[in-house]
Amino acid sequence: MRLFPGTALLTACALALTACEDPPPSPSPGADTQPPTVTATSPVEHAEAVLPGATTEVSITFSEPMKPDTGTLVPSSGLKLGAPAWSGNSLKVPVTGLGHDDAHSLELKGFQDVAGNALDGTVLLGDGKLDFRTGSDRPRAAVASSSVAEGAHGVYPVEMYYDTEASRPGAYFRKVFSVTFSEAMDPSFAQVTLVNRTDTTFAPRSLTGQWSPEGRTLTVTVTAPEEGGPPLEDESTYALDLSALRSAAAGNRLDASTFLGDGKLDFTTGKRNGDLEHACTHSLVSTAESVAAAPNMPPFGFPPPTDVGHTRYRLTLPEADAGSHLGYTELVSKPAQDEFIVLYLNQDVPVGVWDELDAVDVPVEVSPTAAVCPGITHQARFTVLKGDRFYYPRFGATPSATLEFILERYAK
Repeated sequence: MRLFPGTALLTACALALTACEDPPPSPSPGADTQPPTVTATSPVEHAEAVLPGATTEVSITFSEPMKPDTGTLVPSSGLKLGAPAWSGNSLKVPVTGLGHDDAHSLELKGFQDVAGNALDGTVLLGDGKLDFRTGSDRPRAAVASSSVAEGAHGVYPVEMYYDTEASRPGAYFRKVFSVTFSEAMDPSFAQVTLVNRTDTTFAPRSLTGQWSPEGRTLTVTVTAPEEGGPPLEDESTYALDLSALRSAAAGNRLDASTFLGDGKLDFTTGKRNGDLEHACTHSLVSTAESVAAAPNMPPFGFPPPTDVGHTRYRLTLPEADAGSHLGYTELVSKPAQDEFIVLYLNQDVPVGVWDELDAVDVPVEVSPTAAVCPGITHQARFTVLKGDRFYYPRFGATPSATLEFILERYAK
């Protein structure tokens, strides 16, 4: 049988189908097959300290003409884009919402040149995004002062206070920091982070401070952790990270170098004093015993006794001269034991002690205490000898007509 040309072709195709598939079209001479690239941007890729107030537009220039209706710009969070416009090979788009001191980006998605070649976003941009960071349009806010100085050592780890709203009202521990800034700050940013740099097994603590009405002072209260323990550990180095705070006027980050050096308030705690904390408990929870001091010692006066340990005394001093007060009380030593006597005072006041038996002044050391509780600021220490001896503490001269102290007796 004679095969017609078409029949022969079909037979050949049945034997070798692959040989009869339509070959891919070869590009016509001079056709564009090269992907477009980005050749320039404004701001430039990875620019730093871009001024938000001076940046109202982003410009992207391509290596060749692009399809004007193809492609999308995807902004990072907070960045808002206006209507884009083409000018030759450059795409320009208005921008608003640039935050100060922050990272921003524009992702280029789906862009093609007029020949339909997809954009190669790795050239110049690397990740297909225009990335840049803003700076500030004005001087940044800085820390002006703080209740704990930058780099301070020996910071007392706790403070004691009376909590009337607790399920069991009483004396509790906390640590309060206050930081004052050079200008008003944004009150919506109040979170700081406390890090124990000595013992890294303690997780960083996120704390929310309270702003003063004018927005310049942040008060941060560190309470005892939920798992137990003190607000701060003894003899440990801490960093209070303030870098998340922003100024109110322009949203700037802090000037980390001024006052802080690294954007963190660094300090080291000291040892706790159990005797002082015990006295603070009395100052917070004990009812004060009111006593009127005598203007003179015997035989010209009869000083009242103030010698019971663990007692909170409220002392009224008689007037010595105009605007000056001075008074005496009485303390009797133990029959068979020398003692240290400590008066935990609520103010700085001169204290003397007269030893009646030896007719001499006893050396008294008056010094400030750590700021552990509001009712104790100073302490007066002296030694009394055994034998039921009479001693007469002297308070003043001082402008204050009243004072308080906690009396504690320690075996020597």
